[in-house]
Amino acid sequence: MWQLVPPVTRALITTNGVVFVLQLVFGSMLYSWFALWPLGAEVAGPGGYTGFLPWQLVTYSFLHGNLLHLLFNMLGLFMFGSDVERLFGRQRFLAYYFASVVAAGIAQLVMSAVSGGPASPRRRT
Repeated sequence: MWQLVPPVTRALITTNGVVFVLQLVFGSMLYSWFALWPLGAEVAGPGGYTGFLPWQLVTYSFLHGNLLHLLFNMLGLFMFGSDVERLFGRQRFLAYYFASVVAAGIAQLVMSAVSGGPASPRRRT
């Protein structure tokens, strides 16, 4: 059945799984550098202080809070991503996927700036 999943969807699911294992191994170091932090936030991490960094607009999408979060996201990607990839083709699907990731990240940054809430994602130790 795994061979029937289109290649980009399969690669995204695999990458998310590998990153989740890395989260379990490296913990807060991955969150400090790769979670999406609000503009102007300073976060104490293992390598010193960090905050918003441009690559976080993509890397946050590969981080998951727990196993259930990962499993439900990958189920959705499997169910819907496979069909969308077959419809759009590999390149258009990948462009659509990452355009959606970046747009959602920008929306999160705007909302956190407008709401004035605390700097978060939740820290893991």
